[in-house]
Amino acid sequence: MSGTYLDSSVLEKLIAAAVAAPSMHNTQPWRFRLDTESTTLEIHADVGRGLPHEDPHGRALHIAAGAALFNLRVAVSHFGWKPVTRLLPDPRHPDLLASVHITGRTSTRTLHADDLYEAIWHRHSSRFPFGVQPVPVSVRHELAEAARAEGATLAVTGPRETARLLRITTEAERRNHADPARSAESRRWSSRDRAEDTGIPSAALGPQDTFEQLPMRDFSARRSLDQLPARPFERTPVLA
Repeated sequence: MSGTYLDSSVLEKLIAAAVAAPSMHNTQPWRFRLDTESTTLEIHADVGRGLPHEDPHGRALHIAAGAALFNLRVAVSHFGWKPVTRLLPDPRHPDLLASVHITGRTSTRTLHADDLYEAIWHRHSSRFPFGVQPVPVSVRHELAEAARAEGATLAVTGPRETARLLRITTEAERRNHADPARSAESRRWSSRDRAEDTGIPSAALGPQDTFEQLPMRDFSARRSLDQLPARPFERTPVLA
């Protein structure tokens, strides 16, 4: 390779890194297009993979696309190029959410490219109990700094705010379960019979909280502890 020419193997790695990003119900609601003349990768919303009942305004879809965009930027930087990002680059095409122009070689790798790129392939959602050991203050500070570098704010909640969030999340899960359309949509994306590589595999669904303190999602919408596996979760969860 020379300049910003992308051969097929590198392009495949860039896209693989992007699609390894998390998305609600693992719907992967995105499409990618390469403009070969400008060496620009475009991220489009795939509204056909949206969740009209659980994500009616597309907020989760946009968050998922943002996660895919970040992975793509990390991968581009890992291979020694500079990713130049534009958000919503064309008002005439609202489904075009972002573009990444891949510029010439750079001697400085950004976005912690070495360690974050390798972490992409190990990331997965965990819906199982965490350990009781506290999250080190140094780790909290490092996460906050990483968020600040992206123009965001990450705040760890105190006891009162944690309790409030758990209450309203419990109420949200209760409402989800009471809505037949939402329940059916959730079950459809967590079906054990899905042949595609999207959706939530049954092994990743996780148990309910034996103490009924943490409102874990019941993707099957059965919501009865005598039908769902349960394990004791941490009594004092750390939320951010």
